[in-house]
Amino acid sequence: MNLLNLNPEHKDSFSKIVQTLVKKHQTEPSEMFMHALESEAEPEMNYWMIRVLVQEYFVSPQMVVGNDSEGEPVKALQAACLLQNVGVVAALVELGGFKGSVTDKEYQLAARIASQHEDQAVLGVLMKYAQENDLLEPFMRGLQSKTLQ
Repeated sequence: MNLLNLNPEHKDSFSKIVQTLVKKHQTEPSEMFMHALESEAEPEMNYWMIRVLVQEYFVSPQMVVGNDSEGEPVKALQAACLLQNVGVVAALVELGGFKGSVTDKEYQLAARIASQHEDQAVLGVLMKYAQENDLLEPFMRGLQSKTLQ
């Protein structure tokens, strides 16, 4: 699945960049993951960096990146939605960066964050993923129902 319809041939160049950073510069893959998550670079760059880090360096797509004001863990997918990083959102959704299905709490929280920020690009990626999995209608019903606790 490639939610942003990016050219898969471009992944190789990002793979080489990450390899150089890890081997020659001893940069931690989890550190690069955080940089991509927080990056304002083009969506394609963030997308491929996350894909490479998860698939080739085994960084967890469900990484907890912090805690909210109530002490609840914030996963990378929710953080990417807060930061409006559509490339990272697309990569994490494709790589299983949430527990459950598109109607469960983690995915619905990501969608609510995108909706509150009126981020059509991120919300569009989340909807496209739900549609690709034949779950768009239940996803939308969940999004329109009561707020998450």
